[in-house]
Amino acid sequence: MLEHNFAIAELNRRLANIIRIGLVKEVDYEKARVRVKVGEFITDWLPWVTARAGEDRSWFSPDIDEQVMVLSPFGELSLGVVLAGIYQQKYTAPESKKEVSSLTFQDGTKLSYDKNKHHLEIFVADKITLKVGRS
Repeated sequence: MLEHNFAIAELNRRLANIIRIGLVKEVDYEKARVRVKVGEFITDWLPWVTARAGEDRSWFSPDIDEQVMVLSPFGELSLGVVLAGIYQQKYTAPESKKEVSSLTFQDGTKLSYDKNKHHLEIFVADKITLKVGRS
């Protein structure tokens, strides 16, 4: 009976850990890993998911205190990957219109595209450099 209760408790633990929501507490930029606070627990170093990670690659590192989801195969947090980008009270959505896609940076630089108006707007907080070919 004790063994049966342990098996049920272990299954419940794993099920509860498949998807967890937490806050980024540390970032290792060189290894592209973060530690996430989930409740009172802080995970080991976990990789984060990015848009592209093959020959074409993207880089958007999570911020400290950014709300994220930890997706853990088999409910094992040590195997988890981090999916960034859950809006929260501290970091709210920068837009509220379906037709607008945007990217806003901490310094105020912003790229915004309105699909209905076919209008791309780029605001740069300081300066911009465009390079073409080997220039």
